Amino acid sequence: MKTESSILRWGRWALSPALRTLSAGVVGASILSSPASAQDAASPWVTYDQGRARLVSATQNAAGDLLLGLQYQIAPGWEVYWRSPGDAGFPTTIDWTGSENLDEPILQWPRPHRFQIFEIETFGYQDEVVLPIAARQARQDEAVALRAAVNFLTCREICVPHTLSMAFDLPAAGTDGPVISEFAPLINTYRAQIPPRDGGRGLTVERAEVVNANGGQLLQVVARSDVPFSAPDVYVEGPDVFSFAAPTFRLSENGRRAVLQASVSRTALAGNDGPVLLGSDLTLTLVDGERAVEQTLATTLGQAESAAFLPFAAILALALLGGLILNVMPCVLPVLSIKLLGVVSHGGGERGPVRRSFLASAAGIVFAFLVLAGALAGFRAGGAAVGWGIQFQQPLFIVVMTVLITLFAANMWGLFEIRLPAWLGGGVGGVSNNPHSASGSFASGVFATILATPCSAPFLGTAIGFALARGPVEIFSIFLALGLGMAAPFLLVAAIPHLATKLPRPGRWMLVVKKVLALALVGTAVWLLSVFAFQVSLEAAYFLAAMMVVVVAVLFVRPRLPARVRPVAVAAVVLLAVGSFAAPQLGQAVSQEAAGDESIWQPFEPDAIPQLVADGKVVFVDVTAEWCITCQVNKKLVLTRGASRTLLASPNVVAMRADWTSPDEGIARYLASFGRFGIPFNVVYGPVAPNGLSLPELLKERVVIDTFRQAAGSDLLANDS
Repeated sequence: MKTESSILRWGRWALSPALRTLSAGVVGASILSSPASAQDAASPWVTYDQGRARLVSATQNAAGDLLLGLQYQIAPGWEVYWRSPGDAGFPTTIDWTGSENLDEPILQWPRPHRFQIFEIETFGYQDEVVLPIAARQARQDEAVALRAAVNFLTCREICVPHTLSMAFDLPAAGTDGPVISEFAPLINTYRAQIPPRDGGRGLTVERAEVVNANGGQLLQVVARSDVPFSAPDVYVEGPDVFSFAAPTFRLSENGRRAVLQASVSRTALAGNDGPVLLGSDLTLTLVDGERAVEQTLATTLGQAESAAFLPFAAILALALLGGLILNVMPCVLPVLSIKLLGVVSHGGGERGPVRRSFLASAAGIVFAFLVLAGALAGFRAGGAAVGWGIQFQQPLFIVVMTVLITLFAANMWGLFEIRLPAWLGGGVGGVSNNPHSASGSFASGVFATILATPCSAPFLGTAIGFALARGPVEIFSIFLALGLGMAAPFLLVAAIPHLATKLPRPGRWMLVVKKVLALALVGTAVWLLSVFAFQVSLEAAYFLAAMMVVVVAVLFVRPRLPARVRPVAVAAVVLLAVGSFAAPQLGQAVSQEAAGDESIWQPFEPDAIPQLVADGKVVFVDVTAEWCITCQVNKKLVLTRGASRTLLASPNVVAMRADWTSPDEGIARYLASFGRFGIPFNVVYGPVAPNGLSLPELLKERVVIDTFRQAAGSDLLANDS
């Protein structure tokens, strides 16, 4: 660290113009030689302790445009710096004072190399380099006098600044035109290494994204190449307050697509004030072997592809596990009746039909996941924001599901008994001639999957984040694994049919079980109506509920309905009607009860978070939706009670709620910046964690408190008390 301090100290010393001038007499080895002959087209070598340097020209005379070069021959192990030196150092500058008939000299920079000195990343050149200089002859038919004071820093374990003086003259070309010098091939060799701007040489930088991963901020650069990449690197130039580590990279699409990720930190003296990385203009120099390209792009919020650095087999394993865990998440509550009815109805049955039925249910689950994969891949290809459970953001989907679930529940209650198609009714209501038909079981698997997708689960987010950040092949592969994971219990029963056949045979008790299980479907319909009310309007939800009551009543009075069921049906219709009219009062009471909790929440404003954190605040973001059952469980059991509620109401805490009930591109991009495509999602920002700490899908009070403490660097509850 002593050497590191000396490097930084030399850098600050050399950046002072007055001290640079002083260095010319103290350490610069300043040499002013008499002009060389025109035939030489170069100044004499100026030697210093770590190498030598000179000015050269591509022509022996001056004819309008001039092509010059600053040639370094550097001692082994020493380095001179690129225009952006990295963590330390400063680049070469040239003072042309004293030159005559010289106009607009511009120093140009061949592609750099990355060096590391005591964990300090620097960019520059070793051994030999020529920095091309483009200039013009100010007045035609007159000689050009070149006088240059070259300031630069050379480093190895220590750094030494130098100022070297160089001079030579170029006579006017006259009528003969320019005469090419022996240095032209050398200068052109390094000119060819200057990265072209905005694409070229088979390289393109597609985008630069700011993503959040593992509690830190990453710059993610996505690039493409006409030929496979070998070892891509990217040099980042942007606001001085940011420092970028050496990137890691991953290649795909036969090596023609590269994703480079560099961790981002603020410099020690920058603090938390000043510009933010998101939206900043960055100049990116992409280098791959002998090729390089330079592009300036504004950073956008992106989706982390960090999971892509895991082996694909590991991602598939996570997808299997996530699909399996989905069976025990709160999201399965709406389909619990379907699953239980499918199991108990096989009591005392034969092994063959049981095996076929459960295999068909598993096939329905896998099929539904593949359909979802196709839809998401199509939306993503069209540039739309995609995510897990987004079908519940569409009011038409909510209406269709409400109608179907209401009919299924009424069917299971025995309010009506019509011949629904086997593929529809056989698996959910048991009203077809063969309730265990393969088509009915297949439909039950599809239906269960659709209703089980509003919420995320552990490991599910990682797998989906990987899939949606990649192409169609990865999307279908991951969703196939998710489907197999969710279908695993059905496959287990298919493999061991005795798990179902040993249950009691269906009898009169089965009718009671069906009516009880139908209550779960009624609860699902009420939940969907609440989502519809939030998305459209409360009046629209009342109208839909009333229409469902009418439909059930019409079916009820059908002549073939058994007379003994009619009193029960009438009572059910009355209860549904009363419930539809009582809903406004009930909703009003619930909203009044929740008003106190809602008062602590502010609108979601991600751009305001950095400033709030800089002011010492802790920011809690809750990404939720009315259709997300796990979100509601987290809210009821954790966020609105106990120590969590006290923390959120603390004066040092800002609670933001991002409601994703309806489509919102901003929220989708925010989730993607953490590599997430499903909800619930919660993150805590604070002075110690300015990039945010994400929480698990199922919240626990102790986890919330510990995360707040980690982000704040102190115990907020203790401070409040």
